[in-house]
Amino acid sequence: MSILERLDKVRKLGGTLKVFCAVAGRARSMLYNWLRRKKAGRLEDAKPIALINPKKLGAEKVKEVTDYIEKHPEIATNYVTAIKTGVSPSSVSKIRNKYITKPVTKEVSLTKSHYGWLKRNVCWSMDTMMVRFLGGWLYAMLLVEETSRLLLGWRLCERKLGIYARELLLGAIIRIGTKPLVLKHDRGKEFENTEFQEAPEEKRILSLPSPGYYAPFNSIAERTVRVLRKFTMPLEIRYDATLEEMDRVFSRAQREINHELPRWIFNGKTSQEVYNLTPDYDESERDRMIETVFENQEIEDGEYFLAGKALDKQRQIIVDYLCQRNLCFIERHTIKVKLKPTG
Repeated sequence: MSILERLDKVRKLGGTLKVFCAVAGRARSMLYNWLRRKKAGRLEDAKPIALINPKKLGAEKVKEVTDYIEKHPEIATNYVTAIKTGVSPSSVSKIRNKYITKPVTKEVSLTKSHYGWLKRNVCWSMDTMMVRFLGGWLYAMLLVEETSRLLLGWRLCERKLGIYARELLLGAIIRIGTKPLVLKHDRGKEFENTEFQEAPEEKRILSLPSPGYYAPFNSIAERTVRVLRKFTMPLEIRYDATLEEMDRVFSRAQREINHELPRWIFNGKTSQEVYNLTPDYDESERDRMIETVFENQEIEDGEYFLAGKALDKQRQIIVDYLCQRNLCFIERHTIKVKLKPTG
């Protein structure tokens, strides 16, 4: 029978030569694998079903797996447990989901506070961001006006020193022609030192350090850092970047953040527009606030200061005073968090 006659016969059967060859090839492959297993003396399946089906493992094997997980909770991953007990990782996962009691989560309510400012230049905040540069790090110190989120200034430096933070603060005061009532910052070494703290004292600016382990206190400066990161990232991944390029990036970022970026919180206005429209505080508030803070400190019990809570109390006094003078407000909202029990 010729090739054309064979092809015609296959077509009459309702198929094509390509399909016929594919089916024949799969059959030959299965036969070849069967003959190879027969020659090796292992016609049975190389991966028994019992290893991947917990129902077929037996009660003793299931107990062995659960006992190992309970005795070694720190390292008993599915893979580790499978190696130690001789079953498959998928079986361990199924046994864990079915037989291991999950810890009961407890839902608690937490109250978070947000500080808002009603007059411009009442509060400035300082923060430091790390910038990847030529395989190492640069530090960018930032100064932000809290009411409008205006980026007042920045400084690139190789080390986090108080003298650099001092120069940034004093330079902004000279350039803008005004100074804040309070200055917020975290407890970084560049702010918690004599070189820097002398500057607020000279200008009669009250320092407002952040509470311990409470990052949201400086959240506006942190948001500015996140926006700046989008500008610096293209340079951070390069190994041929220069300081001049980094300087230009920060200059462009300051211009666009202040003048080009519409703020959702300000109904589409930019930071510069909000800064221009917001009235300034009365300079007489400075004397009243300082007098109030020190009067309250004098009548406080000495035990409060011995307990190391002097800064927290001073912060509370300052915020209470600013709220009473309609310079500040506090928004509180409750969130629910699920906690796993310990022990």
